[in-house]
Amino acid sequence: MLSGYPVAKPILRRQTPVEPNAFRTSPPFLFRQHLVMGPRIFAEASVLGLALLWIYMVLNEAIVFQDIPAPRLQLAIGILASLLLGGTAATVMAPTLLSTHAKTHSRVEEDSGILVGLVLVPIVIFSRLLVEWAELSSFSQYTHVHLWLSLVIGTTSLLRLVMKTPWTFASAAIDAVLVQVLWLVLPLQEITSAVHMHMADLLFNVLLHYGHAALSMSFTVGEAMLIAQGVAYLVLDALFFTLHHAGLVVAPFPRIPPRDDIAIVLQVGLFSAMLLPLLCTPLFHAYGTSTPRVIRPALPPLPSLLFLGLLATVALVFVLWTTFLLSMPLHLWVFHTLLVPSKLYVALYWLALLVVVVPLCPLVADRLHLRQIVARKLYHFLAVLMFLPVSFYEMDMLRLSYGVAVAVFLVVECVRALSVPPFGRPIALFMRVYLDHRDEGRLVLSHIYLLLGCALPLWIQSAAPSASTILIANAGVLALGIGDAMGATVGSTLGSVQVVGKKTLEGSVAVFVSMGVVSLACHTYHYDVLDGRYASAIGFVVATLATAALEAITLQIDNLVLPLFYGAVCSLAACA
Repeated sequence: MLSGYPVAKPILRRQTPVEPNAFRTSPPFLFRQHLVMGPRIFAEASVLGLALLWIYMVLNEAIVFQDIPAPRLQLAIGILASLLLGGTAATVMAPTLLSTHAKTHSRVEEDSGILVGLVLVPIVIFSRLLVEWAELSSFSQYTHVHLWLSLVIGTTSLLRLVMKTPWTFASAAIDAVLVQVLWLVLPLQEITSAVHMHMADLLFNVLLHYGHAALSMSFTVGEAMLIAQGVAYLVLDALFFTLHHAGLVVAPFPRIPPRDDIAIVLQVGLFSAMLLPLLCTPLFHAYGTSTPRVIRPALPPLPSLLFLGLLATVALVFVLWTTFLLSMPLHLWVFHTLLVPSKLYVALYWLALLVVVVPLCPLVADRLHLRQIVARKLYHFLAVLMFLPVSFYEMDMLRLSYGVAVAVFLVVECVRALSVPPFGRPIALFMRVYLDHRDEGRLVLSHIYLLLGCALPLWIQSAAPSASTILIANAGVLALGIGDAMGATVGSTLGSVQVVGKKTLEGSVAVFVSMGVVSLACHTYHYDVLDGRYASAIGFVVATLATAALEAITLQIDNLVLPLFYGAVCSLAACA
């Protein structure tokens, strides 16, 4: 989702392929690529490097005050710095390094996103590790394991790019050797097993390779890497926790931390919801379209029954799995946990907002003749109204409801993509109005990214409450619902001074100011300033300024990248 456009222009569909591979690797094209994209990529690397430097400073302070595995974490920072430098070079040289498979199935952007795909996940996990230490005086070994998983995956991915060896099952042995060497050379034997490392790397590569092809033109390489890592960690954690619950986990795997019932239902629900598009893959190929701009006739009766059967199968898996992990029937858990006054009030509040605001959005956009980019941001403001107030009142309900909404959106997207009667075509017609050039793949993911972006900082942060809980939990809402939306509105209507590409100074200032003002409700740093304590407030200002800069620079999906980055740097600010 872009902000800060100086003028409104009709969005034209980009046709694929954009350029022949031979031309994309020719010297004139590479020279133009370096000349045009070099400054943007280096600026993006500088913003991400700021987060890395911040991690280094916080870690040095942590070493003084508490006994933590300092040498291992310092080595992790060194590897992350290497990924930052290597990722920057690989992003600049992407036309010559990426495989034909990656070029064919990636969404057309000038920036492949390799840098973001390599370093953003380790930055997020590192910040989670440090804020737990700073605010809760605890060091999570499980988070520590995932930090090293992300570094190993990033290292093997970068090495394969440099060697120009794309991943396939035939070349998987190369990854296996690389992972084994890293496990032996790095100090990892004490925290997890080689089997765990191999499983994570293999699952990541399978998801990246086949998911990229199945959802062709939906992601850049960097976005696909982010999603593949997230899904791989979710799947492995669900598998290990289920085996642990059944008493089947043995020594080679890390100790699985306990979790509350809502986390269990949330995780199994997300896993089950992702099964539906996977099971529907044959239907997508037979009856779907390669782009959401083409609306197919209604799905015939027999395939429609097959889709309903797959949906029922996924629902049954969810019910049986959660019943096993909760040690009680799911409907009883819902009755005892969710049917309480506080959660019912929240549900009624959300229902009223949806009934009133959703039908109003297209009417307001039409009546005020809003540009498409501004009309899309109306739903960002709706997200603020729905989620920000509830975070002060019922955090557990918000945590679970994000997952329910993502699952529902995945089901609705399958209904739209297949034109399942009677709702498929009306949904497709409604959504076609809001498509932009990033919605060229089989599935429309922008609205799912918006929900995920709001949810991820809350899901990632520690379950234990702390002083920064509200701010970090709402990092996605602030970055997307406030900052990105205000940047797009101000930049597209008032913007005149271009700073990066089509992004304007006015739009970027609006991002920074709006996030800073609205976030006053989510933290107490301004009160700390009145008491003469400036560290946290300065850190928060730097975090917000860096996020506004990243919003102006990056060509990756804002809904995915900005919340992760803002949540990470807000966590680092809280460490002060």
